[in-house]
Amino acid sequence: MVDQDDADPTGPADDAVLRGLLAEPSATPSGPQADRILDAALELFTTFGPRRTTMDDVARTSGLGRATVYRRFPGKNDLVTGVLLREARRFFDELDRSVAAFETLEERLVEGFVTTLRISREQRLLNRLMVLEPDVLLPHATGRAGPLLAAARGYLARRLRAAQRQGDAGDFDSEVVAEILIRLTQSLLLTPAGLIPLDDDGARAFARRYLVPILH
Repeated sequence: MVDQDDADPTGPADDAVLRGLLAEPSATPSGPQADRILDAALELFTTFGPRRTTMDDVARTSGLGRATVYRRFPGKNDLVTGVLLREARRFFDELDRSVAAFETLEERLVEGFVTTLRISREQRLLNRLMVLEPDVLLPHATGRAGPLLAAARGYLARRLRAAQRQGDAGDFDSEVVAEILIRLTQSLLLTPAGLIPLDDDGARAFARRYLVPILH
């Protein structure tokens, strides 16, 4: 029988991550202790990778007892999911803040595209996992990315529908357009080499010329 601490943290946790993304923040552990545990886990995952990190490592780094860590996160799978959920929520919060000052849907689309690429380039955990444990990350970003794609598509489609109701966008299928934009961004993040510029100014010009027309 495999102890929870030694269980593979890289199994199919996509559905749990999706449920967490779509749920209220209260659906996952929160509070000062949970934040200390997640901060410690994030630092260890970024430095050593999830496979080489144990629950005892997280307890020592957080300065909390092992029992406290297990009470908040019963196993490493729960801890990995908790870290990913918090990073995802931070991403969506930053994305919302970056476009809040722009009035038109076109401007929000352009800046949202630029911000997504920039945040992803600067995301320490994902970038380190690509180096430390690419076999862990890539399946969840490709063949098993369906639930995460659905969460991102739903996030963007809700905003497109709101713009349509206000008369700021044309008559199109918001889910399909959202998926096109999400899949394009996913491809650029996984395979950055190509003709599409990824720096802020280049990405902004690309979005204005090629992505804005899809809204009309």
